[in-house]
Amino acid sequence: MNKLLIVLLSVAFLPSNAAVADSQQPNARYCLVCHGSAAQGNAAIQAPNLSILPDWYLQQQFVAFRNNWRGGAQDDTHGKEMQAVAGIMSDTEIHQAIAFIRSIKPVAKPTPGSIEHDVQHGRLLYQTCRACHGSNGEGNAQLKAPPLAGQQPGYLAQQLIAFRNGWRGNQADDTYGRTMRPFAQSLPDKQAIDDVVAYIDTLASSSK
Repeated sequence: MNKLLIVLLSVAFLPSNAAVADSQQPNARYCLVCHGSAAQGNAAIQAPNLSILPDWYLQQQFVAFRNNWRGGAQDDTHGKEMQAVAGIMSDTEIHQAIAFIRSIKPVAKPTPGSIEHDVQHGRLLYQTCRACHGSNGEGNAQLKAPPLAGQQPGYLAQQLIAFRNGWRGNQADDTYGRTMRPFAQSLPDKQAIDDVVAYIDTLASSSK
């Protein structure tokens, strides 16, 4: 079945959290179809947890999808799914979507440690990440580095692969993506990616 049709059908069955949508933001609630009833993410489809992401980062990524910096690579299947939605959004619709996400009551985050890999090795690898993303994965607004603690592990792994493969951070105008790509490329293989993600999964979430 066409994914757009699935989304449209699913809107009819959105959970009660959708009721917090402002009457002027009817399309924003579509976010919940993929990203969960409280925008907490969906591990089954590697949809990220939006509730932990600050407004500036959400804005930055909506623009990245719209500018073809994300989702433009032929093999970036997951990126293309989001680009189909964000790529046609106006500035007003982007602001409405962010306001809607922020209006949803957060839910308890899943217990850390859901990935079983070499966490100690991941801790060593994370030392490179902490300069931008913080010791506890809290992120850094000045460096435009998003928080990582509390993010869906599968999504983090998927994005590290996207950076390594050049699906993200390979566009001349994508300043922040280009900054991240060399760090992802320093991870030698999928095992290293899984290990560092497993360590990030143990970090306590910090407030934005």
